[in-house]
Amino acid sequence: MILTDTVWAVIKLLAGFALLFFGGDWLVDGGVALARKFRISPLVIGMTIVAFGTSAPELLVSMTSAIKGSAGIAMGNVLGSNIANIGLILGLTAILCPIPTENRKVTVNGLVMIAASLLLLVFSLKGGITRMEGMILFAGIILFTVTSIRKGRAGLSSEDSESDVHEKKMSIGLAILLIILSCAMLAFGADFMVDGATVLAKAIGVSDKVIGLTVVALGTSLPELAASVAAALKKEMDISIGNIIGSNIFNIFCVLGVSGSIRPIPFEYAPYKADFIIMLSFSAALLLFIQPWKAQGRLGRVSGLLLFAAYAVYAWSLF
Repeated sequence: MILTDTVWAVIKLLAGFALLFFGGDWLVDGGVALARKFRISPLVIGMTIVAFGTSAPELLVSMTSAIKGSAGIAMGNVLGSNIANIGLILGLTAILCPIPTENRKVTVNGLVMIAASLLLLVFSLKGGITRMEGMILFAGIILFTVTSIRKGRAGLSSEDSESDVHEKKMSIGLAILLIILSCAMLAFGADFMVDGATVLAKAIGVSDKVIGLTVVALGTSLPELAASVAAALKKEMDISIGNIIGSNIFNIFCVLGVSGSIRPIPFEYAPYKADFIIMLSFSAALLLFIQPWKAQGRLGRVSGLLLFAAYAVYAWSLF
């Protein structure tokens, strides 16, 4: 029986990897085509459509956990995913392919990410997220999305967008179909990989908090990894970094906002104090590494290695 379970776990891991690989690649293609068609900057597409699509697993996991009363997994999933998104995913992406950044836009949205984290911290100090606080968080994602799209359209010249459309001949219908299909592939791929890992973790006696902060968080962050690496390899750097910043904002405002609106999320702040500090530290480090006082920045291999090493130490400390 144990051998059979192990074989199925390996099959799920391989199938999940395949779905994540192709799903991430197609999501970037569809997102880029949609950005050019509607004259929206790739950075905004990365922070909205691509980020929301890759964050779907976090939303499903946290909603299910909140409904079932597993507040530890719901909160741990978001905190762990946000830490993994910067430390693991951006770290690995920068190591593979250094990411040039347009600092004004990245810095502004990075500050929104930090502000969202601080707001979550304030709510959490009182012992959890109430239904009203959940609705406030959800209102935040609506405001962020609307503002981002408006600014994204204003910041892209019609000449640039027209030339982009001629470069990438993909109809709007095909682009939307690719995005929907790839989001489904990413969700199923992450689910397959999380299933096997969660069963193994519970079998060796790992707590809900650690499972949420590591296994579930890492599994639900795999779509972001697939999309960010695919974007970097295609030289769509704005989508690569926009995906991570947008995903972290989405995780707090939408994932916990929707989950808290459905059912209040009670939990003790003390066990998560260090994780809040680490999440904020990774966010601040990202902004410092791109040197926001310059017009153009770069998340290079050294910075990526430092982020990745810091995440490895963090993950190791949990066990």
